[in-house]
Amino acid sequence: MGIDTLEYLKERYAEEQDRFKHFEEKCSKFLAFLTAVVSVLAAWGAFAKDSLFSPNTPWMWVQLALFCIASLCLVCSWGHAILAIKIGDCPVLPKQENVAVYLRDSSACERDAYIFDCYVDTLKQLTKVIDDKSINLEHSYDELIYSAWAIGFLGVITILTEVLK
Repeated sequence: MGIDTLEYLKERYAEEQDRFKHFEEKCSKFLAFLTAVVSVLAAWGAFAKDSLFSPNTPWMWVQLALFCIASLCLVCSWGHAILAIKIGDCPVLPKQENVAVYLRDSSACERDAYIFDCYVDTLKQLTKVIDDKSINLEHSYDELIYSAWAIGFLGVITILTEVLK
């Protein structure tokens, strides 16, 4: 195993660390956006509570159902975004004192093999953590889309009922 292999692993490790930071930032921004959207939907529900939560026509029942679906999807999206940003252990290379002593006292071949194993194991762990974040973020985006469709239909129905009054 040569220096090129270890350099490659160092670069891969740096790339995965950057990818982890990218996901953390994306999750943070998305969570802030979702919090604002949930707040707006809650405010709209509070504003329209007299008509929205007292349905007396079939169209008003449809509006209430769409509002509930949109709210549920948004809350689920928010929850998955929170799971994606969940603070957890970001796998890092070993940094204990006994590792440094071992590296100092071992031969070049043993040292290279140990460093190689450390990089490979840490990269596997880091990739798994990022993939888990990615799955939750995908669920969050999907649920946001469902909510957007429900809000869109709710808006169309609301406009039509107001125009046809």
